[in-house]
Amino acid sequence: MGTDFLSPRECEVLGMIAQGLASKQIADRLQISTNTVNNHRQNILRKLHCQNSTEAVGVARKLGLIAWA
Repeated sequence: MGTDFLSPRECEVLGMIAQGLASKQIADRLQISTNTVNNHRQNILRKLHCQNSTEAVGVARKLGLIAWA
């Protein structure tokens, strides 16, 4: 799993999830729909083989895909 395993946008969304932002807040900041954010969330969970966003954040941090806060 390299740093390009998640797309740059997925890493951006996951970073915002790690900050505690809700899908609506992420959508507003990125000027995309909530559905698009939720699609990114589902792709992240699938790619990282995680059951939820909290687990995905932990895995992504261990892999160096997102920074520690």
